[in-house]
Amino acid sequence: MPAARHLLTVWNPSYPESAMDAHLEVLLSGAEGREHARAAEDEEPPYVWWAKLKSPNRQQPLPHGAEVLALQAQIDEGAETHLYLTDYRSLYVALVDEITAEDVLSDTPGEAEHMPANYWGRPAGFWFRLLDIRRLVADDTVATIAELQKLRNLRYHDRPVSLYGGMVELPLILTREDGTRWFADAAPLTEGRLWAQLDAEQRGETERLSRVLRGARPSESEVSVEGRRLDLGGQVPHKSLGTLRNLLQHNEVVQRGVRAALPHDAAWLLGQLPYQLSRLAELRNPAAHSGSVAREAAVALRDEVVGGGRGGGGGADRGCEAEVLMRARSKRLLSSPKQVA
Repeated sequence: MPAARHLLTVWNPSYPESAMDAHLEVLLSGAEGREHARAAEDEEPPYVWWAKLKSPNRQQPLPHGAEVLALQAQIDEGAETHLYLTDYRSLYVALVDEITAEDVLSDTPGEAEHMPANYWGRPAGFWFRLLDIRRLVADDTVATIAELQKLRNLRYHDRPVSLYGGMVELPLILTREDGTRWFADAAPLTEGRLWAQLDAEQRGETERLSRVLRGARPSESEVSVEGRRLDLGGQVPHKSLGTLRNLLQHNEVVQRGVRAALPHDAAWLLGQLPYQLSRLAELRNPAAHSGSVAREAAVALRDEVVGGGRGGGGGADRGCEAEVLMRARSKRLLSSPKQVA
């Protein structure tokens, strides 16, 4: 079976209102309304339209426009299809449900409530209907470059995507060698909610913790890591699982900050999380050095964290949705309000 194809486009970070925030607001509003109404599972899920607006400077049609529209066939066949979205500093991935070149607003005026208002009355070359949006990297250009290099540009001899110099004739058509499916089997991890909802909650918790640390004295917000002083209320680079575990277990500055900003999660973050990070590192480290991890071992750890095979988790297990959420929660201890793993 040929590898699934995906797409990549950009949004302009110079606009006064973030295009990403505007789309997320529409998607989250739809998700919250559906939850409040207790919609049936067979009802239409929440969604938001993302448009590739036509540029007045383009004189010729997009050379690969037909190939972009052809991706609808793989969507119809059930292949998870992604639209990667970046502003050169951050990277998101969206789950695509429909691709069309038709004038969505003219054909179905009611769709206006499923898109940001700035699209109204503006011609678009493509419309992408998105069912979910997941944040991969935030406010970290180096990490965005590294993540994009995992994608192959089909129209550039399958070379890795280049953030600078490669963003021409958008959207790009891509493949991904590792076949990552960002939204597959999400229900056990998200409890049936959207990744966009979880990302929004985590960002809010990160901002709360950052506010506590940002206003503190250096003795209450700075830690020494690998011989360097780090201000936990500011921008902090990526740290290993082992470093996160040690800070949670042994650093009083981190422990005080967690208890002050996240009192409801503090017991889990300072108690269970370090142990789970150790377990995850034991599996991850061999793979990071070209080793392999037995599927049985990975599944066993996942079941332990999620509570699979034990009749579900409760009480102290309420924070352990899955390894990926566990790591995301730990990352917010060493992140700025907009930085994620």
